[in-house]
Amino acid sequence: MGKKITTRLGVSLAIASIASGACLSTGNQDAINKLLQQGGANTIVSLCPGATIPITDEIVFTAPGQEISTQGYPTDDSRATIIIQPGNNVSTAIRGNWQNLVRVLNVQIDGNRPNAGHLPKGDALLEMGGGTTGQTVSHVVVKNTRSWSCMHFIASGQDENPCRNANITFNTVGPCGEEGQDADGNGLWADGLSIECVTSTITDNSITGSTDGGIVIFGSPGSHFLRNTITSSSTNLGFGAINMVDPSYGGNYSNVVVSDNVITGVGDGLFNLGIGMGSQIWSNPHPEENFGPTTVTNNVFRGNIGYSIAINGWFGGLTVTGNDVSGVHTPTSDIADASQCGPQQQVSFDANQQLIVYEPGVQGASTIQAEFARIPNNGSNWLCLTHPVPTQQSYPPQTLFVTANQSLVVQLRNFRVQFQGDGNLVGLDTTAGVWTVKWATSTSSSACGADGSSCLLAWGGDGNLVFYDANGPFFDSGTSGQGQSLTFYNTAPWLSITDATGKQIWTI
Repeated sequence: MGKKITTRLGVSLAIASIASGACLSTGNQDAINKLLQQGGANTIVSLCPGATIPITDEIVFTAPGQEISTQGYPTDDSRATIIIQPGNNVSTAIRGNWQNLVRVLNVQIDGNRPNAGHLPKGDALLEMGGGTTGQTVSHVVVKNTRSWSCMHFIASGQDENPCRNANITFNTVGPCGEEGQDADGNGLWADGLSIECVTSTITDNSITGSTDGGIVIFGSPGSHFLRNTITSSSTNLGFGAINMVDPSYGGNYSNVVVSDNVITGVGDGLFNLGIGMGSQIWSNPHPEENFGPTTVTNNVFRGNIGYSIAINGWFGGLTVTGNDVSGVHTPTSDIADASQCGPQQQVSFDANQQLIVYEPGVQGASTIQAEFARIPNNGSNWLCLTHPVPTQQSYPPQTLFVTANQSLVVQLRNFRVQFQGDGNLVGLDTTAGVWTVKWATSTSSSACGADGSSCLLAWGGDGNLVFYDANGPFFDSGTSGQGQSLTFYNTAPWLSITDATGKQIWTI
């Protein structure tokens, strides 16, 4: 039977053995932690089907071989739920670092970000790994992390004792994070799975709605990532579905296999990158070159994906074959905008190139399928797409006020309008990353201030477009009392004001 422990919540469980058949139906993290602490190695804490365990602090594995699971190991919604409550600074629900052979099985873990809030400096919702072997997370739902990742298997930092032989299988992950930044500039995005373990198995997982990386592979030499399904949010932009860009383990991706995964962008959401490979792909290119031998084969890409595979900054040992992009939406301009990208990225985007390699950035032995576009220019940072932007944008009176310090007035497809520090309003074609002036008001002021904050573009309530400097107005459209809509276009006429009948009464 194993010894019995009675918690302060009055729950009596047999621990150190599952033979008792008892399960925990109520309580919080204290009940589970007491069972783990007093039970020792191989303790199984079995939660009752349908139970909800609200927590305000972490649940922590304390000895090898411990397990948290739902009694009977169901795979449906009857799995017990562990949910973080509002009103605390807890981002991690379960922590299993530095304990061999611990298991999280057949439970649901909810970080409750919509109600508990975002914690930009917190750890992942499920934290595992460290100097361990044989940890398992399987048939677990992990969603709504408050921090940067839904599930993290962290490295140990010890060459002789790495995180190794982890099994991460049949989990349902997401949503994880949101698009954009909070008021303090902290990124709201989050990974689905963040993996830093060697010789590990990451298979048959379903990740939906990650906004940073769906699966982020931090080196992880010898690990296999197979048959996973990664689906974008239906509204948010996700940076990458599978990322192989970080220099962990000195850039060592030896014997990593990424095969038979299905990556899909859906709805109004998209993935900027399907699979990013190499040190020059992400938004923070690094000098180290990632290296293999690494195999990326037979992955399927569908729907809204900006670039399915991009490779640059890889040294030796690379096989990329059999990857299928026939189901990707084209043209990509329907689902994304590349006006903030570099010249090569814009050229590839406009040409609907989905498989991209910069061959001088791949050194040593490699086999890369023939469908790849061999780009001529060294494109780094492919993390540059945004949601599609319109070809025109209209504003009713009293809705547009921009200082020359703010500069950007409107971003259109391959076009931007900016109010400059000299008081000039300028329209710029940005196709292929080359900015070309298409029109300007040719206005100027010497009273905008050193930073431009004293000059203001104002589309006021009287229907008149007016430019002000420190001394007062220095330009207006002459449409006071008539203007009902101000519209910017990416083709001529570039700018118009219309009256109540829709008639253009002022244009550029």
